[in-house]
Amino acid sequence: MKSPNHSLKLSIFMFLFSTGVTLFTAGVGAQDEGWQIMRADYGFKAQRTDVTDILRDLVSRGGVNGRVAINNQTMGGDPAVGRDKSLRIFARNRRNEEREFDVNEGGFIDARLFTVRNDDWDERAPARDGRPRDDHDRGDRGEARDLVIIRGFYGTQGRTANITEQLRAMVRDGVLAVRVNNENLGGDPAIGADKVLIVIYRLHGQEQATAVREGERLVIP
Repeated sequence: MKSPNHSLKLSIFMFLFSTGVTLFTAGVGAQDEGWQIMRADYGFKAQRTDVTDILRDLVSRGGVNGRVAINNQTMGGDPAVGRDKSLRIFARNRRNEEREFDVNEGGFIDARLFTVRNDDWDERAPARDGRPRDDHDRGDRGEARDLVIIRGFYGTQGRTANITEQLRAMVRDGVLAVRVNNENLGGDPAIGADKVLIVIYRLHGQEQATAVREGERLVIP
């Protein structure tokens, strides 16, 4: 005869499975901590956007209260309008084992589960701003209600430049407006490739992210 605890656990598992909710609990974090984010994408089926840089930055700063929300705002836009999207994280642990994490739109991940490799950031940030990446922006200018540029990257996967300070200097009266091109963003980090500007920012006390393709115009808010 099965124990009441066993039946309760089975019922909880079936509920989570039926609703498609993916949870990363403290217990799981203690067991599997240290997964290095190799790649991440967000979307629906073939309509997916690479969000590796966005996710690494959010995780490196610990998210909000230790969690990173998965939605169109934090992932930089909506790659599949009207569809139920998901985040896929491809990661590797210290034993060189690989694993895929899947989180539905509207869910959360526990930032403590993951690590960001320093050598990845070094390669991706030739124009580093020299500040610690987990400093929670102690040097932010303005109050919490103002627009604060947390991090900005320009380029393509594997060839990006950190243009955080350039973007901060472009903010005028609480607004960031710029045409996304090599001339305005300090050069071409990936010659011949279609580039994207990724901006992670705080507005009215809430962190968000946006991604704008080369040739288009970025306006925040």
